[in-house]
Amino acid sequence: MFNVLNINAQDGINTLDNIEELLLKSKELTQKHIDSSFFYVNKAIKSSKLINNDTLLAKSQLQKSSLHILKKEFTKSDSLLQNNLSKKLPKYIKGQTLHNIGTIQYYKQDFKKALDFYLQAAKILEQTKNNKQLVSTYSNIGAINATLKNYKNAQLYLERALLLSDFNEVIKLQILVNLSNIYYNQNLFDKYTETIFEAEKIAKKHNSKNILSTIYTNLAMYFTDQGVDYDLAVSYGKKAISLRKELNTKNTLQVTYNNVGHAYLKKKEYNKAIMYLDSATIGAQGNVKTYIYNNLKESYLGLKEYKTALHYADLKDKVKDSITNEQQKESVAELTEKYESEKKEQRIHILDTQNKLQALTIKQQNYLITAIFIFVLLLVILGYFGFKNYKIQQQLDKILLQQKLRKTQLNPHFLFNALQSIQNFIHQNDKEKSSSYLTSYSKLIRLVLEKSDDDFITVEDDKIALESYLNLQSLNYNNKFSYTISIDDSVVDDFDMIPTLITQPFVENAILHGLKNNDKGIISVKYYKQNSILYISITDNGKGFKIKKDDSKRLHKSMSTDIIQEQLKNLNRTFKNFKGNIKVNTTPKGTQVVLSFTTT
Repeated sequence: MFNVLNINAQDGINTLDNIEELLLKSKELTQKHIDSSFFYVNKAIKSSKLINNDTLLAKSQLQKSSLHILKKEFTKSDSLLQNNLSKKLPKYIKGQTLHNIGTIQYYKQDFKKALDFYLQAAKILEQTKNNKQLVSTYSNIGAINATLKNYKNAQLYLERALLLSDFNEVIKLQILVNLSNIYYNQNLFDKYTETIFEAEKIAKKHNSKNILSTIYTNLAMYFTDQGVDYDLAVSYGKKAISLRKELNTKNTLQVTYNNVGHAYLKKKEYNKAIMYLDSATIGAQGNVKTYIYNNLKESYLGLKEYKTALHYADLKDKVKDSITNEQQKESVAELTEKYESEKKEQRIHILDTQNKLQALTIKQQNYLITAIFIFVLLLVILGYFGFKNYKIQQQLDKILLQQKLRKTQLNPHFLFNALQSIQNFIHQNDKEKSSSYLTSYSKLIRLVLEKSDDDFITVEDDKIALESYLNLQSLNYNNKFSYTISIDDSVVDDFDMIPTLITQPFVENAILHGLKNNDKGIISVKYYKQNSILYISITDNGKGFKIKKDDSKRLHKSMSTDIIQEQLKNLNRTFKNFKGNIKVNTTPKGTQVVLSFTTT
């Protein structure tokens, strides 16, 4: 009897070892041959069920869920993970399970849910001291925050990941490259250079040519944009070109060629700049193409070949217009697809209800009359709410589309005057003024094009847009007014958000009406916070106006008071924690508009 028990115990140990070996084989084959990886993990699941071992079963299901994620089979993966969560398991498995659920949400672009699951996973994994898994979780939390432009949070979690990454230099290298980008976006250039040069050292050690090409491209951009050393920028850019040609990564060569051309432009070696920028245009698409054309325009301006410079300026504008039109088409298509999907789901729901009612009628003949009555009543109710939902959805879609289209419009008369004035400076060979106003013009147009589809922008972006707009209007009005824009210390300019481009119409109104016939006009814009409420004060020293019922028509047609109120009303309805308000104080000595925004 003793011998039999001993043999069974040994068999049990062997079975556990066999399952672990199957899981190890599955993980080894994940990237090499995913079908074979599925084969081994399925055997592990089957064996775990036979010996009724929940821990090994959960580990096996965790591995299989990862394979489904790689194949973008998110429903299958989520089913396995939810099964894991329904059981009491070791913390390290629960943490990895939550991590995988977060990854599914990340792929679905639901960053809020993904972040929530990753944070839950991190909290559990921190208790287990599972550094390898923690590095992955911290890195993903950092990546999501970077995508949402929450750079401080991204820095925090990527630095935590870096501290734990010594077990694998390749993973450490990836973290260093991502972290350097976060430092760059926050203008932390000392940390940026320290981090990227450490990454370069590791990449050279492992001969990671692809990552080295990225590092050299980023360094070329840094040394150019910050004006640190244009010669170094050219050197690193050429290294990146050489590596990318060697790796045959043609889809990224345009950016690298543009960086070298930009560096030569800064060095005022215009012919060399043009040579590299011409190479960059081959195969360039989208926004990259606009940057290339802009650099070509600047290069030809440097050579005083104004006709060619104007040609590239026109090409840049055409590309930007094309990008804007495509974005609008995508927005319309997305709304249409969403509506059709909801309508289809509603039809499926109605058909499902009908089938259930019919089955009930067959089984319960004695309640036939009651069943028919319920069926008809349910159809009427569903039809009523379906029609009501359809009408509300149509109205909401229409408002959203109108709002997005109106946001992309700027006063054509203002743009024409600004361009005409800039052209005059070019003809007068006034490089400083033409360059300054071209910069303001490009900043304003870029912000309008890039941010018009967003519901909110940062205070920093809003300030940049206002500065560019006021600078151009000052040019159009021959400097007949002055302006100041200030941000109080209580406001975090790259974090606090306001509705997109909501301030510009009030500033425009102050210029067109408030300061009319006033040669010493003053406009003051101030951002400040009180009791967690963000205020924007727009003040002018104009003649003021009498508040009447028809005053809502005083603003320019592209963003009238009615549309602004509609925008705020829509935001108040869409975002439950948001509340926006407008208050106008006017006297014969001037007008003050105070915008207030509350988020809880």
